[in-house]
Amino acid sequence: MSVDPLDHRSTLLVVEGYDDLREALVALLVLEGYTVLSVPTAMQALDVLTKLPRRPALVLLSLMLRNPEDQAFLTRLRTLEAGPRLPVLALTADPDLQAPLPGTVGLLGKPVRTEVLLAAVDRYRARH
Repeated sequence: MSVDPLDHRSTLLVVEGYDDLREALVALLVLEGYTVLSVPTAMQALDVLTKLPRRPALVLLSLMLRNPEDQAFLTRLRTLEAGPRLPVLALTADPDLQAPLPGTVGLLGKPVRTEVLLAAVDRYRARH
């Protein structure tokens, strides 16, 4: 895959509370040529998104149905956007989550196979 690291279409934001998993996701995506920003919480992700000069191509959000912060993130993200929606790809180990939630473009169960994750990132990242 050929990705221009200066191109905002190749910038991803990873939101994952587990440090080891977040670092592994970042390392994998960087190896694939993406520019990756990462934070441990959805509220920190909102802070990052409001400060970036250009939005990333995709947010990878570790999502728990019972975490009100994740729900608030998805709601708040919709109010921040003036143009096309920023795609949010949810990753979850929550057995109660079986389908994508409103505000997400897809849902992948954890653990996720590398090739499945990379295919989903390529499919869902914004094409602008």
